[in-house]
Amino acid sequence: MSKLTLENVSYVYSPDTPFEKEALSNVSIEFKENRITGIIGHTGSGKSTVAQLLNGLLKSTSGRVLLDGQDIFEKGSDVSKVRFRVGLVFQYPEYQLFEETVWRDIAFGPSNMKLDPNEIDRRVRSAASFAGVDEELFEKSPFELSGGQKRRVAIAGIMAMEPDIIVLDEPAAGLDPRGRDEIFNGIKKWRDSHNSTVILISHSMEDMALYADDIIVMKDGKVLTSGTVDQVFQRVDVIKQSGLDIPQITAVTEELTKRGLIDGNGIYTVDKAYEKILEALKER
Repeated sequence: MSKLTLENVSYVYSPDTPFEKEALSNVSIEFKENRITGIIGHTGSGKSTVAQLLNGLLKSTSGRVLLDGQDIFEKGSDVSKVRFRVGLVFQYPEYQLFEETVWRDIAFGPSNMKLDPNEIDRRVRSAASFAGVDEELFEKSPFELSGGQKRRVAIAGIMAMEPDIIVLDEPAAGLDPRGRDEIFNGIKKWRDSHNSTVILISHSMEDMALYADDIIVMKDGKVLTSGTVDQVFQRVDVIKQSGLDIPQITAVTEELTKRGLIDGNGIYTVDKAYEKILEALKER
């Protein structure tokens, strides 16, 4: 499996101009293989800049981005091949759609990989199935679809390249709860079946609690804290320091713990809260 690492990476927008802004400052992150890593932070924290650095859309001002130990911008490297291996789904990915039909949009990446027609067709159908795109939509224009359908087509277009690593920047932004669940469950299913590494960027701690294995919390272009989901949710004060809202169920169980009703620090899912409350009721 592919290994992706940021090594002492800094990035400055518009250097040597009045608009100069440091978006990242000496950031080092090693993304664990075969896991869903969530990157979370407020607007301006640097998380979307990280996304664009990971597949070479941006080049770091200093430091290195390593794929299997190789600097993706070292002399002689082919960044276009990196983008086949590290697929990036932008925030509001439906704005990436441009082909005449849904099928052609999903097939765009595999076609650029110079695959034979049968393999392209297989990948389109497989990716569409995972992303929840009905084959009845294949001959439709993507611009005739609903917002949620467009989102799924754009995600399927990245999945069709079968990258080792998928980076998704706010993939469920603007969707209703059902649409969010469908997108995230599809992503988890893809990771499990393809042994892929998934990097999920969001501002929602609820999403991270439900779908991530590891979390990186960013603030002002730096990593504030990181670890497994359990480890990070034990650091509620640090999460609040980043300006993020903790999940509502965490706030509820924190208050119940303060009142001595349960022992529930670091709870971040309804199921775990239920277990703790049931346990406390039985003891009474």
